[in-house]
Amino acid sequence: MKKMNNHRQREEMKEDTLKKVSNDAKRKVLVVEDNQLNREMLAEILSDRYQVLTACDGEEGLRCLAEHYQELSVVLLDVCMPICDGYEFLERIQGDSLLSSIPVIVMTASSRQETELKCLELGAVDFVIKPYNPQIVLGRINSVIKLRESARILAAVEHDELTGLYTRQAFFHHAKTLFKLKKEEDFHVVVADVKDFKLINGSYGATAGDQLLCYMAKAYQGLIRHGLVSRYGSDQFACLVYGQPEIDKDKIETYIREIADHAPIPNVTINYGVYMHVDKTLPVSAICGRGFMAIKNIRGNYESNVSYYTAEMREKQIRSRQLESDFEGAVANREFVVYYQPKYSVGTEKIVGAEALVRWQKPDGEIISPGEFIPVYERNGQIVKLDEYVFRRVCCYQRRRMLQGKELIPISVNLSRASLHRSATVMRYVEIVKGAEIPFSCVPIELTETVALYSDRIRRITEALVRTGFLLHMDDFGSGYSSLTSLNELPFSTLKIDKKLIDYIEQPKGKKVVQQVISLAHGLDMKVVAEGVENSEQAQLLKEMTCDVIQGFYYSRPHPEEQFTAMADQEI
Repeated sequence: MKKMNNHRQREEMKEDTLKKVSNDAKRKVLVVEDNQLNREMLAEILSDRYQVLTACDGEEGLRCLAEHYQELSVVLLDVCMPICDGYEFLERIQGDSLLSSIPVIVMTASSRQETELKCLELGAVDFVIKPYNPQIVLGRINSVIKLRESARILAAVEHDELTGLYTRQAFFHHAKTLFKLKKEEDFHVVVADVKDFKLINGSYGATAGDQLLCYMAKAYQGLIRHGLVSRYGSDQFACLVYGQPEIDKDKIETYIREIADHAPIPNVTINYGVYMHVDKTLPVSAICGRGFMAIKNIRGNYESNVSYYTAEMREKQIRSRQLESDFEGAVANREFVVYYQPKYSVGTEKIVGAEALVRWQKPDGEIISPGEFIPVYERNGQIVKLDEYVFRRVCCYQRRRMLQGKELIPISVNLSRASLHRSATVMRYVEIVKGAEIPFSCVPIELTETVALYSDRIRRITEALVRTGFLLHMDDFGSGYSSLTSLNELPFSTLKIDKKLIDYIEQPKGKKVVQQVISLAHGLDMKVVAEGVENSEQAQLLKEMTCDVIQGFYYSRPHPEEQFTAMADQEI
């Protein structure tokens, strides 16, 4: 009922606005003209029909537009002016969706087509040629106003229909205006994100979800004395606050608890990101983005619902962007280097295989850990190209060994979720192996258990890989989901026990868990590789449990190609 009343009020406000506009004989027009005589002439021409606001240059015109945009019907803009000319005026309002919605008629003494085209490209809607013809000026203004209906309707569409808060674009506009008007003030941004909002809608219904959003909007409006509140996204809010030196952590946590405790839906979780002392030179979208970046820092954290944006987060963001921009060059320059970590037979303690691991070696000698760059490339999709790059390098290595008459040992290569979900991956990898003229069995594919979570699509792709001759290894078993369905349905030949389980192998329960995993794998006709083995006690226990292969620092760290080759040639 509350939602329907809000909606009805909003529609009535729009209707009243339109009626007011259509009945108002004195719409407002802004004249931006540096020549005093021309300004006075236009004011006289227009004053019978319109209320006329004037500005003597573009800078003053921009200030007047920002202050009166809700009331203005049209802007008459001279092209040639000091301080800020007509071109700059048009360029500057293009970045603001509210200001640029006010139609601009350009006034110029130039008859050059280039002038007209440039102004049109910058958003002007019409032209008036100097010297002014009163009938033409009035006719052009009347036509523009009729097409637009009335600029006052913007006051009605500035607000979100459900909550009544500012829309995102209106929030951006008013925040920029506040920054200009209150240059000496310190501003802070607080953003809110409802956790699992889709689940809330699914469990309680869309009406209950709407009631929650309206409740939150009212709560935030009640808390913000000096500032703005916006419905930023479907289940997100943004608050711009000024007039206080900082956002007190204890107070905000108290408010968070109170809002959650009185919410119309029980046990709702709302995460908050706080960016204090905002950099007002940044776009408002980037300022809010820093708040949401802080929220990302507490995802999966059930002990805290509020996070503050820090300099470390900014440095991490800059670093991530640098890694993204450097990727293509690093691939072209072969800065990504393949390291090989040997796998040892438990029975013979000889090398029986290896895993290909990637490192980034910069031209200046800096080594970047995969733990830093791989998550970045998994998020932006560049991991697909990196996967293929590593796979090609391993195939080339195996090709060189074969041509040298050396025995081939399997070198497994990791395949990411993004690569596995590309329909062309199987074909491309098959072509690479055939081009290298090596056996498919010497380059097994490792899939993490999270990637291998069973689905019809994954089953089709893994079966296609196996049909071509690839061997599949389930990597990191025990680190997350440990899907038994995947073990049953997907054609894995080897199971790799994650280090997280091996770390507990010397404890009674941990020992039993690892023993059961090994027995399960053997019962499914799979070999078992234990990862992350770091001491002789762990190795001895795995031997007693009839584990097949060990990989870890106890036997060997990952090595560059040349060192690994020397080790492998000595033992084979």
